[in-house]
Amino acid sequence: MAHHANRPPRMAITDCRLNRQSFVPLYQQIKDLLLDRIEHGDLAVGDVIPSEVQLGAAFAVSRLTVRQALYELRVEGYVIREKGRGTFVRRSAV
Repeated sequence: MAHHANRPPRMAITDCRLNRQSFVPLYQQIKDLLLDRIEHGDLAVGDVIPSEVQLGAAFAVSRLTVRQALYELRVEGYVIREKGRGTFVRRSAV
């Protein structure tokens, strides 16, 4: 996949906190956060998304919660999952 060396440094995906008091499910908050990063160009086509384990640890949620968020992004065509390689941004949200 493409490497984007001339882009400015980006805020880490996990630099946001989830609102555990919200009625919005945690998986939806993670999905929205990732989608926001894609829409704003912080994650470009070909960029790798951290693993389920990494995201789960960063947000202090179960792997299943992260898996649901990534599943919905995959179904909607925003990411592609490659067995043994990882999850990559497939297309921008714009």
